[in-house]
Amino acid sequence: MMKRFLVSLAFIAFAISAAAAQLPAVLKAEPDGSVQLGNIGMYVIHIGEQWAGSMQRSLNPDEKTKIGPDRIFVSGSFPAANSSENFTFVEELLPTEAEKVSCSWRITAPQDVICRALAVSFDIPAGTAGTGITVDGTKVVLPEQTRGIGLFRKGGATEVVITPAGGQAIRLVGKFDAAIQDNRKFSQNTFSVRLSPVGMPQKLRDWKLDFQLELLPQNK
Repeated sequence: MMKRFLVSLAFIAFAISAAAAQLPAVLKAEPDGSVQLGNIGMYVIHIGEQWAGSMQRSLNPDEKTKIGPDRIFVSGSFPAANSSENFTFVEELLPTEAEKVSCSWRITAPQDVICRALAVSFDIPAGTAGTGITVDGTKVVLPEQTRGIGLFRKGGATEVVITPAGGQAIRLVGKFDAAIQDNRKFSQNTFSVRLSPVGMPQKLRDWKLDFQLELLPQNK
């Protein structure tokens, strides 16, 4: 009898804990599923033929989309850049532990689409002292003045830490290709950290990316 009571009590405690899991308050989602984490913007970007771009704000969410304090689920049609094709887009963000979020995306198309890039992008202000990015422990040099577009690239990375000056630092853990870009050549005062599946081909119809996002204490 006591054993059954303890099992029931443990189940109730687990259910209460699961029900109480909330996404970090600093994480703010738009109806299209793009996210703002303090001064870090997170969204999906597609670069297609002739380097035309399509960003997540062009997504058309469908009725399955649910954005709440304990889960972000976005489903809809995402226009491919410079193409008549539309991707089928699914995004899910779920809290796992305190200050940790499981992030997953699945993007498909009825036929192969040219992808110069298809990535989850993290944008932070450029040219600000105190901003830092590391990839697998290697510090990326972020120039004060514009020098070029591509700053760093690593295939098969497992950890990226982004520390915007005066903002919320985050750690991204998974298995992905990582690229850091200076957008000031395009009159955008930002650096982008772009994550994509390892060894992604330039033509695809099925794309998937998963990683864990962790908010770090402000003093790290």
